[in-house]
Amino acid sequence: MPLNILFFNSLLLATCGYAAWRGGLPERYVAASLFVAAMATLVTISPYSTRFVGVEYGVLVVDSALLVVLVAIALHANRYWPLALASLHLASLVAHFGKLLDYSMGGWGYAFLLKLWAYPMLLTLVIGTIRHRRRVSQFGVDRSWSTFNG
Repeated sequence: MPLNILFFNSLLLATCGYAAWRGGLPERYVAASLFVAAMATLVTISPYSTRFVGVEYGVLVVDSALLVVLVAIALHANRYWPLALASLHLASLVAHFGKLLDYSMGGWGYAFLLKLWAYPMLLTLVIGTIRHRRRVSQFGVDRSWSTFNG
């Protein structure tokens, strides 16, 4: 397995583990969603020899499902960071549509655009978890979900 994949998977595991251990419900749900999506991507991605030559339809389905989950969390969470994270993921999803519109897009460029946003997404989750911990220590509580019903 290439070093960059090992590095990202280690970082993903550490980030999701930290959010699951120290985060509130939104942090835990996002961590679980990111982890499940990463594992599903490993299952659905094309074989190495044909990877990123055409549209990665399996990855497109996984990324679309992840966006739906992230937007749902962002709409209900009592936090701002899930909206930023969903926006970063939407930017990644746009790369799939770019490849759909222009098959001449190089495989390296397509792969780069898909992977580019993953690192800021992990950083956003870490920052969200740190801020949750600060609110809990400062106020004793940090409501996970918005109470807006209208």
